[in-house]
Amino acid sequence: MIDDGHHRVLPGPFARPTPARQDQCHARLAGMALAFFGVGFLVLPWWTLAIVPLLLGLAVLLASERPPLPFPQPQDRWVMAVLLCYGLSWVIAGPWHDEGLRGLKEAAPVWLALLALVALSRLRVSSAWLWGGFAAGSLATGGWTVWQRLVENASRVNGHEPLHAILFGNLGLLAGLICLAGLCWAFGREQRRRWMLLLAVGGLAGLMTSALSGSRGGWVGLPLALWVLYRGYGPRLAPRWRLAGFGLLVLLVAGLYVTPQTGVERRVDNAVASLEEYLAGDPEMTSVSARVEMWQGAMRLIAERPLVGWGARGYRQAMRDRGAAGLQHPSLGRFWHAHNDLLDAWAKRGLPGLLTLLALYLVPLWLFLGGIRSAASERRALAMAGVLLPVAFLGFGLTYSFMAYPAGGLVYGLLLAILWGLYRQAPVA
Repeated sequence: MIDDGHHRVLPGPFARPTPARQDQCHARLAGMALAFFGVGFLVLPWWTLAIVPLLLGLAVLLASERPPLPFPQPQDRWVMAVLLCYGLSWVIAGPWHDEGLRGLKEAAPVWLALLALVALSRLRVSSAWLWGGFAAGSLATGGWTVWQRLVENASRVNGHEPLHAILFGNLGLLAGLICLAGLCWAFGREQRRRWMLLLAVGGLAGLMTSALSGSRGGWVGLPLALWVLYRGYGPRLAPRWRLAGFGLLVLLVAGLYVTPQTGVERRVDNAVASLEEYLAGDPEMTSVSARVEMWQGAMRLIAERPLVGWGARGYRQAMRDRGAAGLQHPSLGRFWHAHNDLLDAWAKRGLPGLLTLLALYLVPLWLFLGGIRSAASERRALAMAGVLLPVAFLGFGLTYSFMAYPAGGLVYGLLLAILWGLYRQAPVA
């Protein structure tokens, strides 16, 4: 029964919800959107993530008291600018190279993140939804990879198209690293033991996903990612805990390497042998020698058109022409990207493509890096995750073109918007 100050009325199914109930509803909906991202970005088809900004926008509409849309603060404008300009580099390159608006396919997923960013500027959402979602998602992904390896006898695990072994394994590694960053947040919670156990196991599941996928490119950037975690945790840990953590890491890596079922030893040995054969002049194409040849070809194309690039179709045709002319192995013409994000962006979209991609990586690094030293555990955890995102993608992009896929742009853009939206509202102390 509700007392409105004059008379009492019985609440019915069509009674207007109270502001408090509305607030709970919209906050829960926004939290579920963040959890859905963490759970689903590896175990569900990538395009389902488009629902995340839509749910966040709906949560804003359901809020009983919506503050006026604030004029973006300087740091917010930086994040918005890099997302907008990166998408524009794709859209403008299409007509310039007589490819129409095909660049919208790559720009639209990144621009969806702008909607999420604006929505999160008007919402108060607990970061527990994000950490819980990533932990659950990493565990689900780890279980799926074990099933693929042990039951389906897959030599390399993978996800839904286009997340083949390389994309799937490296994004699984990113999920695990974010879980490890979340341990900092968990340490300050009331139920810290449960949260820390959940996130720690989620982190290990992410490492296992990477190992079972055999994605060696992600391992190249792993030392830098571990340095980010050390900067966040190390100064606050006693020396004995630092030593214990380092020893545990060495044992974990050694265990993954020597366990035959992971395939890590075989993949590492093959990479070393392929590199040695290439340096010795062996003409046989391997995954290592093919990458080196593609990088060299992309750099030569860049030298010919450094400002405007070749476009997506023009790049592929030029690589085929190089093979036909005997300047590189003919089989490389079947690859539609350069297997390096920076070279691929520069070769296809010219200098604007390179600069906008660099900004997409470097601006978040600049914005989040200072928070790693924060005294507030939640802010420090979000800062570590925010730094790990571009660091991981930079590492992944050394040997594969992640951002050439709309799925890569959607994951990066949405995760950047979510982490920044939570970071900007996290308590400073």
